[in-house]
Amino acid sequence: MAIEITAAMVNELRKATGVGMMQCKKALIEAEGNQEKAVELLRKQGAAVAAKRADKAAKEGRIYLVETADKAAAFELSCETEPVSNNEDFKALAALAVKAVETQNISSVEDLKNAVVDGKKVNDVLQDVLVKIQENIDFRKFGVLPKASNSVFGVYSHMMGKIGVITELSYEGSADEAALKVAAKDIAMQAAAFAPIALKDSDVPAETIEKEREIARAQIELAAQQSGKQTKPEFVERQLEGRVAKVLKELVLEDQEFFMSEKNPKKLSVKNYLQEVVAKQLGLSSLKVVNFIRFERGN
Repeated sequence: MAIEITAAMVNELRKATGVGMMQCKKALIEAEGNQEKAVELLRKQGAAVAAKRADKAAKEGRIYLVETADKAAAFELSCETEPVSNNEDFKALAALAVKAVETQNISSVEDLKNAVVDGKKVNDVLQDVLVKIQENIDFRKFGVLPKASNSVFGVYSHMMGKIGVITELSYEGSADEAALKVAAKDIAMQAAAFAPIALKDSDVPAETIEKEREIARAQIELAAQQSGKQTKPEFVERQLEGRVAKVLKELVLEDQEFFMSEKNPKKLSVKNYLQEVVAKQLGLSSLKVVNFIRFERGN
């Protein structure tokens, strides 16, 4: 005997999930009126939506930054279109994820999805949003920096979450934390603007260096062909090293020229600016960048 699906049952499910009336009615019919099974079916539909739209580019969304007393973290919640990132359900999902990061020991995207906050599993809420919005929405990236003693975080969000940066500065001595956080945020703004791929030379992947060497060699050989002059091998190697060093200076955060000219008239590198200018101003014996996270939406 078929169970009658009443308007009250449909409305109850709609209030619980936020999904449209027709989808709720279909789920209740399939679940033979069982509310819990209907909710589960709708969440499975969310997984189906995600699988169906997995090939759709999810280049919109937001980078979210979280700072607590003992850590700083960043994650990306992506979607396909800009309006969805302003949708209230999308924002509520992001807020739930932020609360999970603030209150729990999250170290990966998987941890974040499995986190339970206020009785709600983050991934279940994600599936609910997928059913309602019908877009490719997902948590794409996650990074966290545990706070060390004598360190301070700088947190900077650029263009409403298109780019999110967290820097960690380590210091020796005693200084006003507010002033330290200004310096840390300045370096975060530097990283947002100039997109370093590593903190120091030794962190640059070997394949990146080799690729830059190949590009530089091709440029040198082309210049030699165009000029009709033969370049001695030892000169080629010198030019190679010089060109690669110049590129690395642009890719390595501590070696980049600190970009705020009014604070850095001597055009010092980030490393030297922190030590020779900021550390002296604050009466510190040492001040340096020890970690950073830079996430860019869609990348």
